[in-house]
Amino acid sequence: MTYEELKNQKDFDVNLHYSVSEVAILAQSLDTFGGDDPVVTISKVEPFNYHPRDYRDTTLDLEDWQEAVKLAQELAMTPLNERGKAINHDWIKRAQRALHGILGRE
Repeated sequence: MTYEELKNQKDFDVNLHYSVSEVAILAQSLDTFGGDDPVVTISKVEPFNYHPRDYRDTTLDLEDWQEAVKLAQELAMTPLNERGKAINHDWIKRAQRALHGILGRE
């Protein structure tokens, strides 16, 4: 499985967060601030390395969590060089915030 295939699942709508060393499958949090919490993380630098996390503080139900874990396992079992490149749009947001800070437009 590639990162793009994980992102474009037809039967399971996943929210992803890419960092330098991992990909996280996210679910909406039940806390008062909203936001997203990781339910599974998959290493981008170590093969076969993924970590399911507690889903009970999110809006995800058990079946969806099991599907997320299954997808994470499939991605983790794919060799690193066959997963493709992950597009990280976070740098654009950080650059925009920095520019707004420089221009004094918080």
